[in-house]
Amino acid sequence: MTFPGAKFLLFDPVGTAWPGVRLPQVAFAGRSNVGKSSLLNALTGRTRLARVSNTPGRTRGIALFDVMGRFAFADLPGYGFAKVSMSEREAWKHLVEGYLSGCRGLRRVYILVDLRRGPGEEDRRLAEYLAAHSVPYRWVGTKADKLSASELSAALSRFAGEPWLDGGGAVIWTSARNKAGIDRLRSDIRAVFPS
Repeated sequence: MTFPGAKFLLFDPVGTAWPGVRLPQVAFAGRSNVGKSSLLNALTGRTRLARVSNTPGRTRGIALFDVMGRFAFADLPGYGFAKVSMSEREAWKHLVEGYLSGCRGLRRVYILVDLRRGPGEEDRRLAEYLAAHSVPYRWVGTKADKLSASELSAALSRFAGEPWLDGGGAVIWTSARNKAGIDRLRSDIRAVFPS
């Protein structure tokens, strides 16, 4: 079951608007080309809720989406492939760190990782930052439809063995294209916000 009535709430490029949002939140973070927007659209059953682009790094601030008036999704700027200046990257870093450490309504961060590549150095730094600030997180593998069953099994094995990997719990693997794992991720999100 989707999250009916999800709608765009606000876009905050500098970190002045999100503190006014009183809804509890879950955030989605990951590399610029990991498929955050596609995943948000799949979760909500809306094809154009979050803007999907062929150019990595189009989300240049924090986008918040109201979900049924009960909670919000925060789409954080991607890291990695975005073609932006170092000063803009630094501004994003301060924006995201300010949100992650200062949002009192933040209940969990979903760290999205392309299953074909596995978790990398930037994902490790984010997981360690969240752990240091006592922010719960969960690994979400994306683009599962691009892997065979044996490739998927091998990809999932990359999410174990280090404290920063194990701290995110069992990885939820998904595909925004064929909707694999989307219901499981929805259930996980709902469990964060008990009625």
